[in-house]
Amino acid sequence: MSTRKLICTLAGLAAVCALLSYAASERLGGLRGGSTASAAAHHAGPGYGSYLQIAGVPARDYDAANAGAHRDGDAWVLGDVDLEAVRAAAAAPQDLDRLAEADPKWIPTQTWKMRHGGASPFALAKEHCSARHLARMEAMCKADISVVVERQGAGEGHVVYARPALGDGATDDCRAYADCIARDAWLDRATPLPDGPDPLHAFQAGDIRLPMHGTRDEWQVSLHSEIELVTDNLAAIRQLDLADPQIRQSLDLQQDLLEQLEWMAAL
Repeated sequence: MSTRKLICTLAGLAAVCALLSYAASERLGGLRGGSTASAAAHHAGPGYGSYLQIAGVPARDYDAANAGAHRDGDAWVLGDVDLEAVRAAAAAPQDLDRLAEADPKWIPTQTWKMRHGGASPFALAKEHCSARHLARMEAMCKADISVVVERQGAGEGHVVYARPALGDGATDDCRAYADCIARDAWLDRATPLPDGPDPLHAFQAGDIRLPMHGTRDEWQVSLHSEIELVTDNLAAIRQLDLADPQIRQSLDLQQDLLEQLEWMAAL
């Protein structure tokens, strides 16, 4: 495998791991491997759903968020939209990975879906939803969110519909968490879209949480180690052709991962 392809592949995998959940990642080093704090996720027994709990940060109450949101069964809807149209779109979400592979114009949208980390409003909402609803985790919480984006201009849109889907074995806490991120993390997020006539685009986004174990001091050591690794990875990527959309995506995802690690280390 070429150096360029290796960097793109590992950088993308590292970002995906981080965005699924820091606790779910096996190795977050990207181009170099590191001994991440997530190794503690394999311990038996209940753990935490978010690093916020380990750091002693109280969960934020999001009940007042998105006042314009309303229910549509198990989904959340924002504003006055054509319900039949958004339901139909959500029933058959597009695979952004395949779209971006077939046409590079979709890479910015694919990157947008993958890079909701760091201290962004999206990431903050997810962490607080996790800390609030997954206060005592004993098993994995996995959800798929069908996200419908309404076009607002030639190259942008925002999320107007979010519907979580969970397996039969999901706990009540897991369902509450998925419902919280559908409303408070996904809804109304600004979204890049390639030019086109279609008013609605639906994508599927996965979310995985595993129990997090260990002390704050243990996590701090691993976080600072990972910050060093990702910083080195960024320096390597910047030596490549940043005009290449895939190289640029790898840079963006690694930068997002660094922001997430630095945010967590600062808590």
